[in-house]
Amino acid sequence: MEKMIERYIYAVTKRLPEAMKEEVKEELNGNIYDMLPENPTDEDIDKVLHELGHPRELARNYRGHDRYVVSPLFYDEYIQVLKIVAIIFMAISLVFGTFDAIINVEAPTFIGGFAEVFAKVISNALGSFVNAFAWTTFIFWMIELAIRNKKLPEWKVKDLPELPNPKTTKISRVETLIGLVLGTAFSAVFIIFLIRYIDLIGIYENNVMVAQIFNPAVTDQFIIYFIISAVIGFVVSLMKLQFGEWRISLAILYTAQELMSTILFLIFIRMDNLILNEAFVKVGSYVDQTSAQISAHFDKGVTGLTVFIIIVVVIDLISTWVKTLRQKKA
Repeated sequence: MEKMIERYIYAVTKRLPEAMKEEVKEELNGNIYDMLPENPTDEDIDKVLHELGHPRELARNYRGHDRYVVSPLFYDEYIQVLKIVAIIFMAISLVFGTFDAIINVEAPTFIGGFAEVFAKVISNALGSFVNAFAWTTFIFWMIELAIRNKKLPEWKVKDLPELPNPKTTKISRVETLIGLVLGTAFSAVFIIFLIRYIDLIGIYENNVMVAQIFNPAVTDQFIIYFIISAVIGFVVSLMKLQFGEWRISLAILYTAQELMSTILFLIFIRMDNLILNEAFVKVGSYVDQTSAQISAHFDKGVTGLTVFIIIVVVIDLISTWVKTLRQKKA
């Protein structure tokens, strides 16, 4: 019986500052015995202890204030600032990390280079987010310590925020941020592929290349354009993160970027001599067809891919403008 009471008191006092423990122990012990009848049974003790409540809750009441890292008074501002700081940190990390990955890639094969670059970009992005979280949390914790025992300044009606527009079409910052990270990673991998590994893509027999697939004279012309397209896409993603909602100016910029990147890619895959004839000849030897027949099949595949890409892009742009114009009309 005594053990149950002692254990309960210990469960409460172990969560209190050292200076409070003895006083609370004596007070709580007296309160428990005052609530118990003479010669109490285990059931009586169990009932009284449950009436007093969970030890954690009781300890919090004795402390007089909740313990937290970020004050509930500033939690909303904390989340907003964390998003902004995380975006800035990750943007800087993606820019410099991508350039570093492109310049210093060491893997001798395309698969190894792909894994190396992708891992570097994702690692840098995650590391920058952790830093943003740590610094933002630390600053808000310091603010909480500074004002804990002070009154908040008087507020005025004019300082109240404006009501949000319920018709606003929001842009998911989480989805945009994920798209930014993955898009940057894949853009970096594709550009590195064109710069470093294009000569290694081919048809191999017994670990020896017997036919190279892509024509470097064609692919080299597009490297600078793909870099420009990747940079513009990066900027548009940052603007989506900043605005957080669709507006006419953003929709125009997004449309221009989508059309530019789509047209560039379609021109690239439809370029004459992109695939070397020796590759068509070698594939034809495997399936008993001429290089012209293989080339014709390839052209049909490119046409089908072109139609599919155009349909997807058109649907995406229509959806974007419907959201934008609906919001403007509202």
